[in-house]
Amino acid sequence: MTERSWNESDSHIFIDQGQIFTPRRDELRSAFLDLIPAERDDSFQVVELAPGAGWLSAAILEQFPNSSLLALDGSEEMLTETARALTPYPGRWQTRPFQLLDRDWRTQLPTGLRAIVSSLAIHHLPGTAKRDLFADLHSHLAPGGALLIADLVEPASPFALRHMARAWDDDVERQSTELADSPAAWEFFRDDHWNIYTWPDLEMDFPSPLVDQIDWLRQTGYTRIDIPWACAGHTLIAAYRD
Repeated sequence: MTERSWNESDSHIFIDQGQIFTPRRDELRSAFLDLIPAERDDSFQVVELAPGAGWLSAAILEQFPNSSLLALDGSEEMLTETARALTPYPGRWQTRPFQLLDRDWRTQLPTGLRAIVSSLAIHHLPGTAKRDLFADLHSHLAPGGALLIADLVEPASPFALRHMARAWDDDVERQSTELADSPAAWEFFRDDHWNIYTWPDLEMDFPSPLVDQIDWLRQTGYTRIDIPWACAGHTLIAAYRD
């Protein structure tokens, strides 16, 4: 494939600014935790695809003290940052390198997983490669297990595109002031063209329509599909294996 790859300079920026660049990340984290099909004291395993700075992996291990987690990322810098975030949970986690588009790593995943989660990574897969990923992951979930994916979706109309672009800018500008007490992060986000609804990167970003992703999930065996959270084009899809 010829698509531009995520590189370590992107990783460094997102580690530093991810909480500001992601709309309402605290809300998103709470939604992920609510949707994992487990009680607090259950013993189970989760896989996170592309954990970034490890904020979601750490939240899962904190919320469920008998859980364990495998984190896969294609960036060495992201894996290092995830390991740092998970230091308070010794013996309960592993990190492993992978390339999202490859399929070999999928066959090597554990089975009987309670959940597979991912945040802001799957849109780097072209169209039906997402369908293939959904299919490959299904058999690794335990009955009742969850596939939870938060990601950017392709707007279905120019009016939705206009709204998503504006809403994302507005949230980053607000969070830059509230979280960092400075407009600097917002100004960088704007000037570096991070808003793909305004500045699409056709070599690296491939958001798919929400309806297509729901269809692919159904076609590959998932049921009980919901959209429990959405903000500024960022959408959390929850799907379960019967």
